Amino acid sequence: MKMVPPKEIDLKEEKRANTLLFFLFYLTFVLFDVYRFGIRPLLNPDSEPILYKSLTIMIAHILIYVITTALLPLSIYLSKKQKPFFVKYLYFFVFMAGSLTIEILEYHGTNNVYASGSPVELVFVLFSPIFVDRTYYFVIVIGLVCKYAFMGIFTSSPEVALPIMLLLLFSVVTFIILNRFIGYLNAVEKSYEHSSHNEKLAFIGRIATGVTHEIKNPLTSLKGFVQLQEVEQKYNPKYSKIMLQELDRLNIIVNDLMVLGKPQAVKLKPLDLHECITYVVDLFQQEAENKYISIYTHYDEQVQVLGEDGRIKQVLLNILKNAIEAMPDGGEIRIKLFKDQEWTTVQIIDRGIGIPQKDIPNLEKAFYSTKENGTGLGLMVSYKIIEEHGGKIRIDSEVGVGTTFSLCFPTPI
Repeated sequence: MKMVPPKEIDLKEEKRANTLLFFLFYLTFVLFDVYRFGIRPLLNPDSEPILYKSLTIMIAHILIYVITTALLPLSIYLSKKQKPFFVKYLYFFVFMAGSLTIEILEYHGTNNVYASGSPVELVFVLFSPIFVDRTYYFVIVIGLVCKYAFMGIFTSSPEVALPIMLLLLFSVVTFIILNRFIGYLNAVEKSYEHSSHNEKLAFIGRIATGVTHEIKNPLTSLKGFVQLQEVEQKYNPKYSKIMLQELDRLNIIVNDLMVLGKPQAVKLKPLDLHECITYVVDLFQQEAENKYISIYTHYDEQVQVLGEDGRIKQVLLNILKNAIEAMPDGGEIRIKLFKDQEWTTVQIIDRGIGIPQKDIPNLEKAFYSTKENGTGLGLMVSYKIIEEHGGKIRIDSEVGVGTTFSLCFPTPI
């Protein structure tokens, strides 16, 4: 499973929260001004609209609308530059500066009791938890309280105590919600980290068990032949050949792990598939005989493909090893080599236990194995190598009948 880094998640969620803020901010901002400058004068014809009290106030309102409108493209730009965390502060500070400027102009030189405010302020307070940011929350609350306190002093209006108290009441409720959000997210994060840690441990344990099983077999074989050499007290070329083959098997297992950990560039050059098959068959001949398995090869002609010798042998070894393991009661394995104008194909046919149809699509996945002690490395690496050679693997299997692996390589022109 592919995991998304926390930073990417934070950016995505911040952008979503900003989108909600844009909608609520502009909707509330515009509707409130429509009410102040359009609906309220109609309901109370005797009152003079604030907008027409002075040219200065009118110009200030126009500038505020221009600046507020310009915030939207600026915010989109910041989001594209992966800096969405500044947007919420930008909107709040611009709104506060504009609101404070208008109110100072409105009340300057008058004896009017301070009775202003905007529902946009409630939007900032009530929806601050969506950003899950205590710093932003405190900036909003402290900023709004300071604004009302300043205007109360500026207009000598003790009545500002009421909106400050209401603001603090809403802030307490919002703070409780914010803390619940943060607590819930922390709990989810800890649960995720714990689950991820356990998953990694299980993954490491599975790989360690599988790799140990893979390496143990050739090591056991090497130990046995060394002991035979000691008992016989003489050099036996047959034992040496088998021991070298077992060392080659160990080398191939290590190569599987290297392909998994660090992909390598494929150097394509003409190679003889007949030679590759013969090498792998010789490598497993002794083990096959010990398990009463006969390996037969059928070649129409000498066939060449473009590939990398060591890696093609690695694939053939993985497939042949699986075929041998699939026949615990012995039997026969047939290897066929043929070609047409498009594909050159190696078929490895066993008469083993077979593979359930539901498992076949999963065989190319990393660490998926139908065997109890399997690592899932061999087939996954084989698929990867064949794909790097421009080829494909086709599997035909029936439970209780056997399996045919077809390794298809592009036929050289």
